[in-house]
Amino acid sequence: MLNDFNKKIEELNGFETDYVKILYYDLPKNFSGDYRSYSYSRFCTILSGRKHVTLNNNKKFTYCNDNYLLLPSNSKVHMDIDINTKALVFELNDELIYNVLNKVNVEKEFIEKTNITNNYFLGQNKYNISEDINNIFMALKSKENNNEFLIDLYAQKLVFDLVKNKSTYHILNGNSSHPINIALKYINDNIQSMINIKELANDLHMSESNFSHLFKKVTGIKPIDYIKNKKLELAIEYLRNESVTDVAFDLGYANISYFIRLFKEKYNMTPKQYKLMHFDK
Repeated sequence: MLNDFNKKIEELNGFETDYVKILYYDLPKNFSGDYRSYSYSRFCTILSGRKHVTLNNNKKFTYCNDNYLLLPSNSKVHMDIDINTKALVFELNDELIYNVLNKVNVEKEFIEKTNITNNYFLGQNKYNISEDINNIFMALKSKENNNEFLIDLYAQKLVFDLVKNKSTYHILNGNSSHPINIALKYINDNIQSMINIKELANDLHMSESNFSHLFKKVTGIKPIDYIKNKKLELAIEYLRNESVTDVAFDLGYANISYFIRLFKEKYNMTPKQYKLMHFDK
């Protein structure tokens, strides 16, 4: 019988792929315990039984195999089990969420109108969500050599179906405590300035190499390339009303020749040629 519900016990039945960690629980009647969602969002579903949950010391509710529970990172959960319960939990890592959100066309209007303050979402296991859970569960039980590949495919489909809902989109897109999300916000807010990656890493209490490795793991691109691409995308907007020199200075490039070279590498023409072709007609 489980006497202490902690991360060490959780990982005993864990199965991990590139995108998701799957945790299986067989919880006995009259069990009580506490856990946290740690660094990643958690998608929690019940195979049989039910959970009486107190979330972050205040919100209380009960859910069963008709529901799923989506938790953001660093959520505190207390649960009481009054009947034998089997549960399946998916830890959705940031690389998975970023890759899906980066490919899904979420309308700007949808994002701007999203103003959800709940720190969890309790949904129903029906339609696509139920199918996604079943596919992951069956792939997990499979003894095929490629089951990790299949699980990652189904995990992407699960996140894709989740982000169609405003509340779940907000939770999955709002893990602001993660260092890479903090870095992305800083970069986007200060894209017109010279951004020192080493200083940014230090501010996040990381070495430059560890920060760069984690940044690429989550976003699929090096921080220096992310910053460069953001600046050059913004350059297109600025060229509509400004000279090439002013655009370079506004984006933090003291060396205009360097700015022109980077622009040409990305767009296959100089900023002056682009301006003449698109704006100075």
